[in-house]
Amino acid sequence: MQKLKKLFDLFVILIISIPSFLSLLNNSYFSMHDDQHIARLFLLDKGISQGYLYPRWVDMLGFNFGYPLFNFYPPLVYYVSEFFHLIGFSFMWSIKVTFILGFILSAYGIFLLAKRYTSKSFAYLATVLYTYFFYHGTLIYVRGALSEFFSLALLPFVFLGLENLKSKPNLKNSLLLSIPIAFLILTHPLIAFPTLIYVAFFFLFYLLLQTFKRLKWVGYSIFSGIFGLLLSAFYWLPSMLERKFTLVDNILTTELAAYKVHFICLQQFLTSNWGYGGSIPGCSDGMTFQIGKSHIIALILSLVGFIFYLFTKTKQKKHIYYYSFFLFLAVFSLFMTTEYSMFIWKNIPNLSYLQFPWRFMTFANLFISLTSVYGLYLFFGSIKQHKWIKLVIFWFVIIYSSLTIFFVGRYFIPQKYITKTDKELTTLEEIAWRVSRSTFEFVPKEIKTTKSNINTTIPDIKREDIVKDAYLANNGVAEVKTIQNKFMNKEFQTKASKDFEFRLNTFNFPGWTAYINGEKGDIYDKNDFNLITIRVPKGESNIRFIFEDTLVRSIGNYLSLTSVGFVFLLFLLLKLKKIKS
Repeated sequence: MQKLKKLFDLFVILIISIPSFLSLLNNSYFSMHDDQHIARLFLLDKGISQGYLYPRWVDMLGFNFGYPLFNFYPPLVYYVSEFFHLIGFSFMWSIKVTFILGFILSAYGIFLLAKRYTSKSFAYLATVLYTYFFYHGTLIYVRGALSEFFSLALLPFVFLGLENLKSKPNLKNSLLLSIPIAFLILTHPLIAFPTLIYVAFFFLFYLLLQTFKRLKWVGYSIFSGIFGLLLSAFYWLPSMLERKFTLVDNILTTELAAYKVHFICLQQFLTSNWGYGGSIPGCSDGMTFQIGKSHIIALILSLVGFIFYLFTKTKQKKHIYYYSFFLFLAVFSLFMTTEYSMFIWKNIPNLSYLQFPWRFMTFANLFISLTSVYGLYLFFGSIKQHKWIKLVIFWFVIIYSSLTIFFVGRYFIPQKYITKTDKELTTLEEIAWRVSRSTFEFVPKEIKTTKSNINTTIPDIKREDIVKDAYLANNGVAEVKTIQNKFMNKEFQTKASKDFEFRLNTFNFPGWTAYINGEKGDIYDKNDFNLITIRVPKGESNIRFIFEDTLVRSIGNYLSLTSVGFVFLLFLLLKLKKIKS
């Protein structure tokens, strides 16, 4: 019976979610700001086919000079997409199915979280409010920010894990909390970072107001955080410590990406037209930042319901504290998107890497949805339990949900559809030029740069600078035969009558090592594009270039592998213990 109820819940959640992704169910791709996902998935798939479980370096990107893509860019969503591709979906459909999965997972996550605090009926309403929050639609249909969009699917599970650990502070729940923390880091570290602020709020809230085994809970909570970091260390440790070798600090925290020019004006919460443009200084952004009338009305109704609840004889301090806490977090989230929070942005180290204060709308979505249904739940719960009250709740949830889906869901459509094939979206021209021009912050900082026509820093690389050959050697002096040309392992056989210079058409970056006849060779990269160059002796030579793990990458890999092994071992022991008992 319990399984049937869970299946019914999943069915209802799927029905609620369908209008949010209905416009994706066709054979076309769609326009978006971050139109790079198919290229990234294609390169991940190619790297895996070459034998690399985790290809930190890929070819074609970086203007065909190579790019440390997955050394810095969070990989989880692309591995999810790769799973769909491996079972038969095209690259285009793999990305679209990942978007669809994000909608369904986020709906299920908020349902489980809201049900912990309210009832099943209001958990359904929370699912509607969370799914059809305007910013949720903006993330996919305007920005196309796949990783940030998918983080909304993971956030409810982080806070659900916190609640479970508070209720039962044990090793199992501690590990179950560390997993969504790790997944969130591997999905979008720029959302995982401010999530720590909210986790700290929850930590203080539980510590000050709840009665339970505090010392035990604190220990398991700290363990969850540390273990989540260990599980994802293979990614975040090199990403943080090696970004100094890239243009990140010159681009992502200054110029057009500086947080100071991307605050939301208060009136934009109420009236902000849906659009497919970008974020600009001032109050006339090309995309919407409205909360949504249905969400604002729900929030107002919840406040009225909460005030009514305060004057009832059956009120409980627990509910008063929880509602006030969720309301505070909702208001704080909106506050952080406005210029009034400038003093916080200035004083919290590295917060500027978020680039856009409106990223806090992610958290506003979560806590506005929770606050709204919690207040309504308290109101209806405080009314004397007549036979008709359940029927009133049922129809209220049905009608309000239907109106929200109708009025907000109609915006969840792309600006235009693109009728291109996988082959057209993965050509050398597409990846090495169009995509590379839109994402180059991780190229080596030593390369020659210039200013764009809008005065932003860009690599000084023109279309004619893009080379198709893997190397350049002195013509007439050396004969070169390519043995292998993989992303992170390139090997050549040369024959020359005198010493010559061999240039690999690949950016030099920490980890690239050259071997000449088995001996490590010296790499020179003092050229405009910081390309790997070596001196090769006359005669026959075997040259290999290997992108090796640096010390920090090796440490990250070791920590993650050890942690994953520990998780499997522990859950195996728990399972055996359960069987034995």
